[in-house]
Amino acid sequence: MNGYDLLRVLWATFLGLGIIAMGILTFTSKGEPGIGFRIGYTYLSERARRKSNRVSGIGTVLTGFLLIILSPFLSFPRLAALLLLGIGTTMLLAYLTAKREYELEEFSEGAPEKPGKAIKTPNLKGYIALQAAFLAIFAGLCIAGRVPRETAIVIGGALLLLLALTFLVSRPLVFQLAPGFSGIMARKFARALTLVSGLTTAEMALAALGYEPGPLGVVLLIMASLGVIFYAAFIALTGAYEEGYY
Repeated sequence: MNGYDLLRVLWATFLGLGIIAMGILTFTSKGEPGIGFRIGYTYLSERARRKSNRVSGIGTVLTGFLLIILSPFLSFPRLAALLLLGIGTTMLLAYLTAKREYELEEFSEGAPEKPGKAIKTPNLKGYIALQAAFLAIFAGLCIAGRVPRETAIVIGGALLLLLALTFLVSRPLVFQLAPGFSGIMARKFARALTLVSGLTTAEMALAALGYEPGPLGVVLLIMASLGVIFYAAFIALTGAYEEGYY
């Protein structure tokens, strides 16, 4: 095993163990704040919380194990694609489970009380349209043959996942992370996802167009990227605080 293969296996093992730990915490969650699969349905229904945590925990653990087991045989891009596919599928199945269990409990005799006020859907059309434009730009670069196939699969999947998450946070019962939902967190989370989507598209466009920065350019790009990522995280965290989820 050469140095590159060893680095890939170590990276996948470290990341996989972290994902497995997250999955175990999710599966065994008893409703602790910030732990487990937490969306609007899980706050309105204990049944939905338990069932969706089981699905999310099992899917997350399996993703971690697959990442470790397949690391000697798959390249970095394929491992990244596996990670995106595993997490994305797990989130979708957990969401569908939470929705189904909430609806079953809602129609049962012991249905929980409805929220005291109507929850309005936040308007995130601008963020969704902007991310769709980023995805279209990236698709154009791929069609033009400017992006390697494996990179296109990974980055395209990541952009699609960001777009899907932005759509989901526009649904109150999906992203109601606080009892008094007002849409603040959803809007700021969507803004943060859009910033990351734009950063990813811009970096891929520079690479596809043949831009080769010198040492100073590399440092500036790294600093700019980290700045955008930290700013996006700051926006999401402040949104959570203002919404009341702290």
